[in-house]
Amino acid sequence: IDAVNKVKRLKLTNCTKISGAGLEPLRGSLIIEQIDLSLVGEHQRPNISPEPQISWSHVLPILDSIIEREGCSLMHLQFPSVWCEEPSAESEFHAFIGRYNQMRGDREEISCPKCNQNLPDNGNQWIDGDVSDPIF
Repeated sequence: IDAVNKVKRLKLTNCTKISGAGLEPLRGSLIIEQIDLSLVGEHQRPNISPEPQISWSHVLPILDSIIEREGCSLMHLQFPSVWCEEPSAESEFHAFIGRYNQMRGDREEISCPKCNQNLPDNGNQWIDGDVSDPIF
């Protein structure tokens, strides 16, 4: 389906048995704007039992390939809550959060497509340093 050039939004609601390796077709996408890996629907509790099988070892290299490209459109990421519970600030997940924040900080001003006004720059860091909340 040419996902790298066509998929703008990906929501993996209730896909609790995936590893994340199947996201490979999105590698390097400039089109994707939203990726929801929380595996739960809106207004659902983020605690999934048994623990989901999705692995950051599969997903983070794909996300890195997206955010490292000039012209990246990614604006919204949501992660499984279990990833956000990782206690080590030295984890691969926390390192990715830093790279994502850097990419967001390096972007030019974002403007509204309807009125062409720039959005306030005080919210330029879309993911804060506190990753205890699974919604970024």
